[in-house]
Amino acid sequence: MSQNDKMREFILSYLETQPNQVNLQSVRKLIEYGKNNDYAAPDILAELSKMDDKHEGILTATFDVDFVDGVKLFTNKATRWLTPEGLKYLSDLKHGENAHSDIKLADDDKRTAQKYDGYLQQLISAKGDMQTESDQVTLQEFSLDLRHLLTDNKKLERGALNKFNPFVERNWQELSTPMTPIFMELSKRFLFDKDYDA
Repeated sequence: MSQNDKMREFILSYLETQPNQVNLQSVRKLIEYGKNNDYAAPDILAELSKMDDKHEGILTATFDVDFVDGVKLFTNKATRWLTPEGLKYLSDLKHGENAHSDIKLADDDKRTAQKYDGYLQQLISAKGDMQTESDQVTLQEFSLDLRHLLTDNKKLERGALNKFNPFVERNWQELSTPMTPIFMELSKRFLFDKDYDA
């Protein structure tokens, strides 16, 4: 998955968790949380503008982005950020399908992605146990990064999840049970995969 698709997945996943909040305050929070993933405000705003109702039709609102005067948001009193096409696009991003091409995952890869969906869904269900909205959003970011680690067939890098260390330590009680099968899968690859240097 390209860096741009990862950023779009992050944006849409966050906005999908904000029903009845189609307003600029949600955009400000999105930009604030985006800093954790090194997404700059101009990049997020540019993507929002591309995906809006006037352009790609992924979002219900329309953005007028002026990097001097700020951002204007036009909405039709929508109660959700994502259009039906946007929901499908987000689902395609999550399952590793490139929504802008005809290339689809092989059946085995789809089944693998769906297997991990169950693990990740259990992890996301811990959201209700999080004490702050910031931790809830961090849990979402954490699950996105875990999804990429599970579905990308790249070598695992040491410290790939370092930025989540304080969050995991703070919420270990709530996260340890749903994270167990995910960490088992990742450690199995790391310890037993022949592609790794001994």
